[in-house]
Amino acid sequence: MKRLINHMRQLFGRTSVTANAKPQPDVVEVDQTIADIRAARLSYCGPPKLENIAQALLQVRSEGVPGRYIEAGVALGGSAILLGLLKPADVQLELYDVFAMIPPPGENDGHDAHQRYEEIRSGTSTGLGTDEYYGYVEGLLDKVKGNLRRFGLPPEGGTIQLVPGLFEDTLHPVGPVALAHIDCDWYDSVRVCIERIAPQLAPGGVISFDDYSSYSGCQRAVDEWLAQDRTMETIFHRRSLGIRRVN
Repeated sequence: MKRLINHMRQLFGRTSVTANAKPQPDVVEVDQTIADIRAARLSYCGPPKLENIAQALLQVRSEGVPGRYIEAGVALGGSAILLGLLKPADVQLELYDVFAMIPPPGENDGHDAHQRYEEIRSGTSTGLGTDEYYGYVEGLLDKVKGNLRRFGLPPEGGTIQLVPGLFEDTLHPVGPVALAHIDCDWYDSVRVCIERIAPQLAPGGVISFDDYSSYSGCQRAVDEWLAQDRTMETIFHRRSLGIRRVN
């Protein structure tokens, strides 16, 4: 944590290359925002994953990287809230999810993914604290909208857009992407996100993969991509993985 905080302080000290850039949030504000999200039991991203997202966002923001922000895999909206609170006010945030039970893994996923999905499918998966597992929540889309509103982020008519459906049907970003947070576990879902988002990623833009160290299918999809795309560099690998386009 100390190393991350020091890195954030360095980011805050940078001058954005854009003339209309907004001031950076204070490091205490970032730390408190993450604590509030966890206290509300709205994110399955344990330490240091939310901190990784904050680092990626603040790096992109400090460098004035152009483009929209994307999250694929929203769950209860905890990491979306972090993105919404830390992003520049005029930047579009698009949130993609089925907002229901997660789709099953496929043939390119390992035993770990299939075992985990069986636990979810059987109805025995546990939620955060004493809460119900998010995939069992009726009306999850409305639940996420309510969670956004609790943190002062109205999901209607502003810069935050919720897009329900399978990624292969809904994820078609138009224009540059500055930041993407990919939290969708399985190989096929991660592969779709890479195929749709990576070509749109602006120079300096970052893609964060929440499940790179958690599920073999996610790691396989990312590794296959990086073996072919030499324009990317790793900026962090602390459970989740952050990849930045260098040119």
